Amino acid sequence: MSFLHWATQWEFNPSVWIGCAVALAAYRWFPGARMDRRALAWMVGVLIIFVALESAIDIVGDGYLFSVHMAQHLILAMVAPPLMILGIPPATVDALLRGPARSLLRVLISPYFAGPAYFIVLIAWHWPYFFDYALTHPVAHIVQHLSFIAVGLLFWWAVIVHRPEERWNLSPLGEVWYLTVGALPAVVVGLTLALLPHPVYSFYLHRSGLLGVAPLTDQRIGGMLMFAFDNIVMVTVAGWYMWGMFPADGADEARIRARS
Repeated sequence: MSFLHWATQWEFNPSVWIGCAVALAAYRWFPGARMDRRALAWMVGVLIIFVALESAIDIVGDGYLFSVHMAQHLILAMVAPPLMILGIPPATVDALLRGPARSLLRVLISPYFAGPAYFIVLIAWHWPYFFDYALTHPVAHIVQHLSFIAVGLLFWWAVIVHRPEERWNLSPLGEVWYLTVGALPAVVVGLTLALLPHPVYSFYLHRSGLLGVAPLTDQRIGGMLMFAFDNIVMVTVAGWYMWGMFPADGADEARIRARS
């Protein structure tokens, strides 16, 4: 089947359509919301979730190829959440941190909770039993997708939102260590799947071949995709923070002249 064929394949899952529509419409009521770059980031993040769950990505991933399903999971956990966090207006962040659920929120967004939660959720759901179970039980599959989005939002909060007076706020070096931990699921899951000598997901054993891909090859592609994509993202963001740890050329001299 051609790319054009798959590009025209879309699903209609009411929960996804309604959830994404509510997320888009609700933005106008966020404190401090304006139609600017933040709003664009939020909308793009929500639309990316919509495409991941309603386009051929979901059709092929759920029915034929593990590698495409892995790509969907990476989109839900690592692409859409940081865009949505970037889209939250500062006034909305302040309102959340002063709201009735402020104590719970501070626990959830703490790097000491968000980092391990991200690690555990990504590894647990890719354990063969749970992965195959989710594919054959719709409610579990919905919970799986929502959990990827949720831990993605929690994980990226500490990377993107900075409030010096808050306990979650990390130094540039702390950000680097945090992102290093964030890359561990890709190492544990991705490399394991890429190096195993046999396929471990029974759901795809007789399905990937329908699209001309051997089950083991499909699994290895998915594992390497997770390993490469996750590490590229984490290393890139960590490199950006490390770059910020060092002054630009002439910055030290400028500080000296300002003090004299």
